[in-house]
Formats: sequence, structure tokens, C-alpha cells
Amino acid sequence: MTSALLLLPTQEELVQRLQHTASYSGQLLLLCGQRGSGKSTLSIALASALDDHNSALVLCPLHADAAEIRRKILVQLISSPIFDDEIPLMDTVMRIQSTLTKPLHIIIDDAHLLPKSLWAECILLSQMRCAGSNIAVTMAIDSQYLAKVMAELSQDMQQMLLPISIEPLPIAERDGLYQSLLLRSGCTPFIARNIIHQQLEKQTGTPEEVVELLNRAISEPEYAAKISAKTVKVAIVALSMLIFGIAVYVFLNSPLLKPRSELRLNQQLTATQQQQRDQANVFLAQYGKLFVKPLPKSQERFFLLERASDPVTTPALEQHALTAENNSKIKQSQPINKHVAVSNESKLNNAVTINSQSAVIAKSTESMSAADGMQIKETKADKPRGYTLQLVSVVDKQSLASVTSKLVNENNVYIARYKNRYVILFGQFPSITEAQEQSKRLQAELGMNEPWLRKWSDLSEYRIEQENR
Repeated sequence: MTSALLLLPTQEELVQRLQHTASYSGQLLLLCGQRGSGKSTLSIALASALDDHNSALVLCPLHADAAEIRRKILVQLISSPIFDDEIPLMDTVMRIQSTLTKPLHIIIDDAHLLPKSLWAECILLSQMRCAGSNIAVTMAIDSQYLAKVMAELSQDMQQMLLPISIEPLPIAERDGLYQSLLLRSGCTPFIARNIIHQQLEKQTGTPEEVVELLNRAISEPEYAAKISAKTVKVAIVALSMLIFGIAVYVFLNSPLLKPRSELRLNQQLTATQQQQRDQANVFLAQYGKLFVKPLPKSQERFFLLERASDPVTTPALEQHALTAENNSKIKQSQPINKHVAVSNESKLNNAVTINSQSAVIAKSTESMSAADGMQIKETKADKPRGYTLQLVSVVDKQSLASVTSKLVNENNVYIARYKNRYVILFGQFPSITEAQEQSKRLQAELGMNEPWLRKWSDLSEYRIEQENR
């Protein structure tokens, strides 16, 4: 794309979408955005990118009449100044379309100021053809005006419009735009960079907000001092709450708050009993990790029953019996509190049982993980590789019919879904050269505009809904 403007990555991607959608959708495009979202910048960038079109860019002023707007459009499309600006645009274009060798693309900024008669003319103009292609019309409007337009049109007329919204700038692009503008200004801001980042996160994501924040940061010391003081107060409150939380946690976990009976119990345990208790805690911890991602109850029961019938579990049961016998001997040889001995013996028995069940569930979990890995590997192997050609990207799936009708006899045609858009992809090409050859063939044989060459690896988020192999 050739453009004299310096665009952000999301803006450049949106201009490419507008260019491809206008070529294939056969609808009037409505570029919708709030004040300061960059509608004028995107309109100028789109007009600069239309090298192979006969284009006209018009900024609609306030209270302009229909004849003035027609005159501004026709002066850019027709080399001869002989035309009547009182005649509707459709009549004039039909009279001169035999002399036009390039497709037409009309771009109108601030189109919400247009007279209603010109709205009707532009909608009908978008359904006409010139130089073998549909006449493309793109109109930039405020987001609030879209609902008003749709309410005044019939259902059939609404199908001729395709709204495209300008998404908010991501925080990374807001930071980059701010730093770029600050570097060009050559000024030193009164606000620290970390505070600027916090202010950018609170914005709605329009370029105008970033410019206004920069102007205030380099020209209004009072605003900078106010923002800095507010940020310091918030940091102090957060730090105080953190210190209070740590103090409460330390106090509640202090040994002074533990019951005296528990302290006496810990003093009466022997070294062997303490070792057995630690082993039981380890088994409990391992058992808990296995249930981070629990199995369905039906599968868990199946694996437990299968494992119970396995003769390999017999040594584990024998070990359980030996352990119980050893505990009995220890209880007879060492005079300790009766309740402590019973508690430790039950804990150790539970630990052995838990260890046996852990081995069963771990085996079933490994088998399921291996099966899942095989499925993932097979799915990845079926994914297309190399390069492909993107032919069209639309919101309304019905708009794909004008392109799919031309590709009836073609193979490797994919209809994919990306977020709220439908995309037609053509081919799996191992090299760029083969993809370019097919691109030229489609343009020559089917009369299509130049497709967008893309890598399959860049389309990981695209979900293929339909394919023709």
C-alpha cells in the first residue's frame, strides 16, 4: 500500500480491509467511528492507496447543497469540465462510463452532513458497474448517526450498506503514538512516563485523546502537578493496605495463637512418628495435585475397578499389612499416649491407601494425556501449509455469493471465520511464485482484482467453516 501518511499498524490493516472489501462486496461501505477516532486520516490514506482506481475524495462541509457535492466528485472523476451538477450522479456516470478505463471509488468524509438526496444517489451508484467492476463508495460517518440512517431505510436498502467500525487503539499503539509525537515536538513533559501510561490506559482509545494528553503534558504544569499528586495518594493508600494485610497475616499465623493441646502433641511425638507424619503429608500433597484437573466420575470408576483386578496391586496390599504390623510393635515397645498412637496409625494407613489410589489415577491420567497428544498431533498435521490468496473479507455471509459463483470450478477454496468476519481463501501453494501465478490467472480469467497473498501460518486464528477440495 502506497500512502504519504504515517499510519499505526491497526489503521494500516483497516485501510487494507476497506480496499479489499470495496472491491468484492458490492455494497456501500460505512466507516463508523466516534469523534477523534481517525476517520479523516483513514479516508485520506484509502484515497492514496487506490493507484489502480479512478478515485474522488470529498470532505463534506456543513450546510453544503447537493449540487456542490456532485461538482466536487465529478471534477475529480472526469477530465472534461462539461457536466451538469444538477443531474443525479447515476445519470452522469452512465453517460460517461464508456470513456472510463479504470474502476471508480468515491470516498466522502463527514458523510453525516450530506443531504438525504445524495445518500440515495450514492446507494444506487454503489450498485452500478464501471470498467468491469462495481463502483465502490465509502462514506465516513459518526457512530451515533448509523442508527438514524438504518431506521430511515427499508430492509432491502439496509442490505446495500456495510458498516465497518473503527476499533479503539490498543494500549501499545497509544504508548507508541505518544512517544512518537513527543519525540517530534522536542519538548520535555511535566508528567512522568509511568503516570502517562496510567492515563493512556484510562482513555477510550482514540488518537485525538493521545494528542490532547500530550498537549497538556507539555504545556500545563498545573495539570501535571494535579495528576502526580493524585497518583502519589493512590500509591500511599495501596502501600498502607498492603502493609496492614501482611501484619494481619503474620499475626494470625503466630505460634502464640496455636492451641496448647497441639503444642503438647508435637512435643510428645518421637522421631520415627514425626517421620511417618511427614511421609503422610507428602502423600496427601501428591494426591491433591492429581485432582487439579479431575477425571470424569465414569472414567475414574472404570480405571479404579480395572486397577483393583490387576494382580500387580497385591504387593501394595502386603506392604500395607506389614506397615500395620510394624506400627503395632512400635506401639507395644514405646509407652506413649494412646490417643497419639491411634491417630498416627490411622494417618499412616490412610497415606498408604492414598498412595495406591494415586498410582491408579496417575496411570489413567497419563493414558488420557497421551491420547490427547495424539489427537492434537493429528489435527496439526491436517492444517494447511505454505501460502494462500485472500479473495474477500465481509461481515455479511450472503455477500460471499458474488465471489463464490465465480469459483465453482476451482479446487482448494476455503470459507473461513475470523472474529465477526467471513473470508474466502484460495489454494495451498508451497512457494510465493506459484501463488503469484495463480493470482494472475484469477485476475485474467475471472476478472478479479489482485488478491492478498498471505501465509497459512499467519492464519492460526482463522476457523475454516467450509472447503471445496
